[in-house]
Amino acid sequence: MEFLKLLFNRSKAFYLFMLFLGLLKGAFNVALLRFIDMAVTQSPIAFFPEYDWLLFIGIVFISLLINIFFQSYMVRLTSELNMEFELAVLRKINRASYENFERLGQGKVYTAIGDIRAMANLPEVFMNAFNAIIVVLCCILYMYIVSPVGAGIVVTIIAVLLTVYLVRNNKIEKDLNIHRNLIDDYHRYLVDMLSGFKELKMNPGSNNRIYSDFLEVNRKKSKDITISTNISYMNNELTGSYSWYVLFGVVIFLLPRFFGLSLNETSAFLITVLYLIGPVTVLVTIIPFYTNIKIAIQRLIKFNKEVSDTLSDELPYKNKIKFKRSFEAITFENVTYKYANQNDENGFSLGPINLTITPGELIFIVGGNGSGKSTFINLLTGLYRQSEGTIKFNDEIVTLQNHENYRDNMSAVFSSNYLFFENYTEHDISPNNDRLVNYLKQLRLFDLHFIPAKNTIHNNLSKGQQKRLGLVYALLDQKPMIILDEWAAEQDPEARKFFYEELLPKLRSSGKTVLLATHDDDYFHTADRILKFDYGKIASDFKTSLTETT
Repeated sequence: MEFLKLLFNRSKAFYLFMLFLGLLKGAFNVALLRFIDMAVTQSPIAFFPEYDWLLFIGIVFISLLINIFFQSYMVRLTSELNMEFELAVLRKINRASYENFERLGQGKVYTAIGDIRAMANLPEVFMNAFNAIIVVLCCILYMYIVSPVGAGIVVTIIAVLLTVYLVRNNKIEKDLNIHRNLIDDYHRYLVDMLSGFKELKMNPGSNNRIYSDFLEVNRKKSKDITISTNISYMNNELTGSYSWYVLFGVVIFLLPRFFGLSLNETSAFLITVLYLIGPVTVLVTIIPFYTNIKIAIQRLIKFNKEVSDTLSDELPYKNKIKFKRSFEAITFENVTYKYANQNDENGFSLGPINLTITPGELIFIVGGNGSGKSTFINLLTGLYRQSEGTIKFNDEIVTLQNHENYRDNMSAVFSSNYLFFENYTEHDISPNNDRLVNYLKQLRLFDLHFIPAKNTIHNNLSKGQQKRLGLVYALLDQKPMIILDEWAAEQDPEARKFFYEELLPKLRSSGKTVLLATHDDDYFHTADRILKFDYGKIASDFKTSLTETT
């Protein structure tokens, strides 16, 4: 029923349209049944018996046209619904906060897209189900016209058998939900294995465990549930198929002997039951598909809610609230951030932090692993929202309504830098862009492969080259602030020396504010200011001798 609700929300006239077509199809199916019955009993039609063949062809042709029209309507409506559902998921992921995305995980996103893909066959299935329901109702109506008592007995038996089938199917639905959870886990394990392939190869124990204790165990559980549900479906379908013999026995032996059905009435019932086999079989075989779709839609609605929970106050990028002036200062006032563990209890916390960042500063962020550097960078870049305190851009408080514009004042190259395969910016990534070529030369990036058709550069590079190319792209943005997280870690000594002693001073002299998380203490003297983090707090904030002499 969830799908019908979605269709109704998409098209308010859907139910009226379906009712109208249902009445037409019902009339045609009753007419077809009557034709078959009269042909078997050798009874002529009431009017124009010499043209019965022409009337039969007309009924079939009109029924075909109605089916084609309704099928086309369902294809368009369902395709639009699938597109809207998928775009809604992608739009909300696009607007989701980084914190929410971290909690959600990539695995659930892939599963949600898979759930949407599962709905691709809905038009055909729904059309078959709708036709089958109409035929079943017409057959029941026809049996009641022939013999109300006999029809009541047959309908009761069908209802009992269907109830047994649905009760057994309910257990299968629970197993399918478990299977969906296994798919979520499976995608998460795959992301870990593919994204952390290098790290796994460096740790044979972890490499073996991710396969044997996670991937293999997950796939075996999935296989067992798949076998169990398929066998259950098969048993249900076999039971349903053999139930028709029970109905035939009732019509052939029980109804004539105990309820006085005549030969013609018995013949009509047998024809109707035979006519029922096809549509009822369609409905029974659709139940597993419906169960999967029901679960998919329920999980998509839940997924949408999970992603939407933090979006209620955010504005789209096009509607963002802009700051009154360009970058003059960023101020942290008693800013703290607290991580929540799985029990919603506070884990590691950062702060309180009080500091001011002004244009043209070259600031190094230092400290050991787990000291809070990365959390501070995520707060500074607006990827995290502070738990307490205030962040100001110039003299304006950064809020959910203006944080997109706040982030738009800075570029970043993170430690896990990712280069996109496509060019999603408006930059000219070609040898004709003099600024681009100049940056590439400065960062010693030569013999790169430009792809004119995609307006981009092939990113099959070493990790150090990828970081350098990422910095080039950040410089093309021409934003007043650049955040670099462990940028020099993968650079060779020559590139590292050039970066600290030539490039950073040039950026500072051009008026850019640069914040760099680093462990290269040999170059600390090149900074204007050093922020040292320890146990989630700023242990020291001091200016270097370079600053004092300039």
